[in-house]
Amino acid sequence: MTTPPSERTLTYAEDLRPEDVRALETFLNVQLGRVYEEVGETGETSFAIRALLRLVCDSAGLLYTLLAVERPERWQRAAIVREWQRLRSTAHEFNHREGYDHDRWWNQVRHFDTSDETAEQDRIRRFTAAGPYPETGH
Repeated sequence: MTTPPSERTLTYAEDLRPEDVRALETFLNVQLGRVYEEVGETGETSFAIRALLRLVCDSAGLLYTLLAVERPERWQRAAIVREWQRLRSTAHEFNHREGYDHDRWWNQVRHFDTSDETAEQDRIRRFTAAGPYPETGH
């Protein structure tokens, strides 16, 4: 008996590869396709599933484009994290449904890289040190 290879652990969005996006997009398309087959081609649920399929495609397309950028700017780095989280959170709902893939885990990434994580921690420390209200001299 052979053990299936374990999936890579993603820590930061900079670790994402197009293959990761493709696997997640495929998983979502299969799961949403199953739901679409169950609800049929008419009705509000059908319209919602088709809209969600378009959003998955758009998010994945944006991720493919952003991952191809050699040195992404700050807004692009943030967009990579946001779009991955959007797809990941959508897929996560299917991991716990009857008849769906319970073994798949899509990694959550909160930062693009270590410098983004450090910068956010520094902002939190500065905010915490300053307190919620500025000194007014009263």
